[in-house]
Amino acid sequence: MIYKAILALSLCFFSVPLWASYALSIGNYVQNEAESVCTKLSAHGYSAYVLYGRPSCEVRVGSFQSVKEALKSADKLKVEDKLVAAVVEEQEIDQAQFGWNANENGRSIDENAPGSYSDPKARKIVSLGLALFGRPYKYGGTSKTNGIDCSYFVQYIFKELCESLPRTAREQIKVGHEVDIPDLRVGDLVFFKKTYYLKKKDGKKAGSYTRVNHVGIFIGNGEFMHATTNVKHVTISRLNEKYFRERFAGARRVLK
Repeated sequence: MIYKAILALSLCFFSVPLWASYALSIGNYVQNEAESVCTKLSAHGYSAYVLYGRPSCEVRVGSFQSVKEALKSADKLKVEDKLVAAVVEEQEIDQAQFGWNANENGRSIDENAPGSYSDPKARKIVSLGLALFGRPYKYGGTSKTNGIDCSYFVQYIFKELCESLPRTAREQIKVGHEVDIPDLRVGDLVFFKKTYYLKKKDGKKAGSYTRVNHVGIFIGNGEFMHATTNVKHVTISRLNEKYFRERFAGARRVLK
């Protein structure tokens, strides 16, 4: 029996080590079922997490440094939890896995927004973001029809500006040079981080680590534009919102 998740969003992202290469895919579920499965596996001592997407979310367990290690855990899952898991190569997890309500914390792009910018490059950045309005979010997505994630959103816009960027937020934060918040300009990249907690089988914490997991584009007036899992379209949020303020990881200037 799958128990209803109570604190699924806080429990399901605590163990994806930086050095791992493989994970176990448990399957795809609707969001509430995925969170329930994740909570159940976590209670059994597995390092489970959810990859949020639309219309389904994938539950994974891991990470593992070798296929052999992953298969050993898969056998254990099959015997103890009656779950069949597939070994997959672990992907970069850089999309925003936020728990806030989009209706309260995000707003849609104003259709007249591009015209309010005097700088041609700034107008193009906002226009390109507006062109993606209504596109679905999808983890790892690179299709404007089927869905995109946050780092592809940024990569796509900068490609249109003739600037080449890496695919993931954790690589994008290494590009350009660091910028302090008071010095931000339209087009600067803003990054956010998440802390992951490792747990023992008895549920006690066994350490933690923090890494970049989201990126957006600053558009002035303390706001940034980004694609996020909890919103079906490109959204504008404020840097001084509590959620983002507490998770701010830095800003980089790529555009000359």
